[in-house]
Amino acid sequence: MHPAHPPAGDTTTPSPALVALPDRGIHDTAPADSWTDGFLTGNGEHGAVVYGDPALEKIVLNHHRLVLPNGTRDVAPPVLADRLEAVRDKALAGDCAGASRDFADGWELRWTQTYHPAYELRIASAADPGADEYVRVTDFRTGEVTSAWTDGHGAWSRRVFVSRADRVVVHELAPAPGRTVDVTLGVHTALDDTATDHGGGDTLHTRMTFTTLADVGEGSGWLNLRGTYPEGLGAYGYEGVTRVVPTGGTVAVSGSTVVVTGAARLTLLTRLDRYETPTAWDARPLHAGLAALETDYEVLLARHTKIHSELYDRSRLDLNVPEADRRLPTTELIARQNADRGVIDPALLERLYDSGRYLLLSSSGILPPRLTGIWTGAWTAAWAGDFTTDANVNLQVAGGNILDLTEAMEGYFDLILGQLDHWRTNARNLYGARGFLAPSRTDGEYGHMLHFDGGDFPGHCWTGGADWLLQPLLEYYEVTGDQAFLRDRLGPALMELALFYEDFLTRTDANGKAVFVPSFSMENAPGSTGEPLSVNATGDITAGRHALQAAIDAAGALGVEQGGGEGVERWSALLDRIPDYRINEDGALAEWSWPGLTDHYDHRHIQHLYGAWPLHEINPEERPDLVPPALKALELRGDQNLSAHGSLHRALAAARLKDGAQVYDNLRKIIGGDMLFRSLMTSHNPGRHIYNADAANALPAVLAEALLCTRPGVLELLPALPEQWDKGTITGIRGRGGIRAHSLDWDLSDGTTTVTVTSERTQDVTLISRRGVTAVTTSAQVGRSVLGPHARNISLTAGQRTRITISLPTAGTRRPSDT
Repeated sequence: MHPAHPPAGDTTTPSPALVALPDRGIHDTAPADSWTDGFLTGNGEHGAVVYGDPALEKIVLNHHRLVLPNGTRDVAPPVLADRLEAVRDKALAGDCAGASRDFADGWELRWTQTYHPAYELRIASAADPGADEYVRVTDFRTGEVTSAWTDGHGAWSRRVFVSRADRVVVHELAPAPGRTVDVTLGVHTALDDTATDHGGGDTLHTRMTFTTLADVGEGSGWLNLRGTYPEGLGAYGYEGVTRVVPTGGTVAVSGSTVVVTGAARLTLLTRLDRYETPTAWDARPLHAGLAALETDYEVLLARHTKIHSELYDRSRLDLNVPEADRRLPTTELIARQNADRGVIDPALLERLYDSGRYLLLSSSGILPPRLTGIWTGAWTAAWAGDFTTDANVNLQVAGGNILDLTEAMEGYFDLILGQLDHWRTNARNLYGARGFLAPSRTDGEYGHMLHFDGGDFPGHCWTGGADWLLQPLLEYYEVTGDQAFLRDRLGPALMELALFYEDFLTRTDANGKAVFVPSFSMENAPGSTGEPLSVNATGDITAGRHALQAAIDAAGALGVEQGGGEGVERWSALLDRIPDYRINEDGALAEWSWPGLTDHYDHRHIQHLYGAWPLHEINPEERPDLVPPALKALELRGDQNLSAHGSLHRALAAARLKDGAQVYDNLRKIIGGDMLFRSLMTSHNPGRHIYNADAANALPAVLAEALLCTRPGVLELLPALPEQWDKGTITGIRGRGGIRAHSLDWDLSDGTTTVTVTSERTQDVTLISRRGVTAVTTSAQVGRSVLGPHARNISLTAGQRTRITISLPTAGTRRPSDT
């Protein structure tokens, strides 16, 4: 008698007869007992988590817009602007606690609406599958998740993907030769509802009601789940419909399930949607769409992969890993890493680069990735599973522009630009100002600033949020040079944001500099006061300076606001009044540029290093005076709770500050911290505590920034390469300034680095290699650089593919003054 469940201890590579392992992907030879270890597929609108075993396979179905109404969607922020001047007086007099209390008096912090799963589709085998050998696979290049096993009759398989072309979850169940598919399909809503550590309440889902409908018609079975939300709190409900299409055999209804018997093959097509009214599903819109859809699995897969594969294949990392290591199951890779946590396993790192790009692409579409990407199997979610805007969502999309997934960034752009009207309301109600004030979190349905109080979280005092959230849009423009995007979408927003600073920066210090008050360095408080509401948080100053300069630049590019008394003149005058940063007694860039406010180092956020990443304000060429203090600030920063986003943020800042050792160390804290699920999704904290996509999605960007740093007019090779990665190749990086790096190869033992680039326009760029330059070989014109012997001026011709090889100094090699 074969075992009902395949053995979990066998981590050998499965036989080729069972399944072909993908060139880029993951596999595991043990089933997942928990949804958190389930393999993942998605199209940026729908998502699926696949777990269970051949006897009972479970697919958690997700939709990016499924948030549980809690009554906040139509709530506007309170009108508090009339309190502002008195609040400022108290803060400037040193009573930040009183200022915080008075500003938010009478207001209760509101949480965003919690992201939730739709339901679990269950596939129960009619008989004991008797699996001998088992494997599950995710093919990153196609987005397809496969589970396969053998019994005495041969190989069985189940495949699933979420189509970008047809907006549908597609399954195919295929039996062993001479056998048939005999399964019962049902839905399950009693999902994980473990209490969360952080959030706005875990019980609202218990007030939902569910109806399951099963029927048969025109040769297909239909399985329909309808969920109704608690009344009067927002949207009405949602539904999911699965069309069951057997090849041969019979399909029948048994209660609320669909039973398939004797099928030679089985295709399942599933869609989800959310409704505002109780009658929206009466017309059966999902049924109609699925009835009109092609049912051939291979045809649907081909339509999908034409889109998905082209996007995914644009970038790759090769760290010279042995081929045998690339064939290891994730269980073995993770176990090997956990056995030696002080060193990052390069095979695992390569796989994490591939999986990170896959997960970012799969969770980006109608919206950017949430805290959990697009996937969850639980009714409860830490921090409501929302878009946390003060760090997390920006970290997750950090590789979108530079790793050539600009199409996937459209959901982020739509989210931000679609909420500008709410940001205007925030600025007007809370500060009496024009322009924008961004919220610290959003669930995707509204952008009102509701998440604040008069104590631990004065989120409404974070004035730098709008600039921070607009920065990825500005980066997109720097990468693509998309003039229509600047003219029609980005430029007007940048110039309108400058109006906020005109109205907000009305207080001055003794030196005539503007004072940012109130202010909030997310989510920290000065050590000297312990009060988060503060004055002149460095991150807010950076944002103000950058926002004004970005508005001036946009106006210049668009030829507007140029006259006397118009925007450019006003913003330039205000820019001159932005205060300088402060260097504290430890020689570090201070988190608050105000006398008496001391640093609190043991904290996960580093908002005061906004000028290093994602901005380029702090760099060795333009602000060499700020690089050592910024590095000192990184060195002194504690890990607090070792949250992934804290380590990621520090790694990105370290890359910009040319510190490869800190890049490696911060990545090691994640990869060596038992923060990887078997799907290579990551956790928020060590010990796989809190399912969270921050590290999974952001890690490729960290690696890219360590290998190639770009800003308009500058191309820097290996700026923060850890010594452990002495040889490798990365492909598909897009540089800010319209330069596409097709490939970058390096070999430190051989002393060479080669980059192949194409510039979208004819331009001179400064090529930098801080490791030194002994020779440059290229067809392009090369000249000396005023920066010194580690840099060259390179003339690039528009549209011409150019290969540049740099010879690096090796041991015993003297660095010449120039070549």
